[in-house]
Amino acid sequence: MSDQQQPASGTDLCASADVIDGKARVLRLPGARDAEIIVVREGARVCGYLNECRHMAVALNLLDDFGVQTARYHLLCDHHSATFRFSDGYCVAGPCEGESLTAIALTQRGDRIVIA
Repeated sequence: MSDQQQPASGTDLCASADVIDGKARVLRLPGARDAEIIVVREGARVCGYLNECRHMAVALNLLDDFGVQTARYHLLCDHHSATFRFSDGYCVAGPCEGESLTAIALTQRGDRIVIA
């Protein structure tokens, strides 16, 4: 994603309650044409990643269902079963092992999740 597509700091994404601990939510990235962000929660911490697998430049989820499969604080790519940690987007298993998802810094502001 180019700097021109990167949303401004403070851009509102969703309510904190919309992202459940241990789960992920896919959202359109405001201001970025055709880009989606995966928002994950690990306890009180939220992290964001561009919804694009490092193995192939495709979304991690097969369906446009606003979700990505998760297991034990890991994201699972529907295409080739790559497994990425919530904490840093690092691929621990699959065809792109050792690579990382593109991180998008997030923070919580009150009851909202926003771009940091």
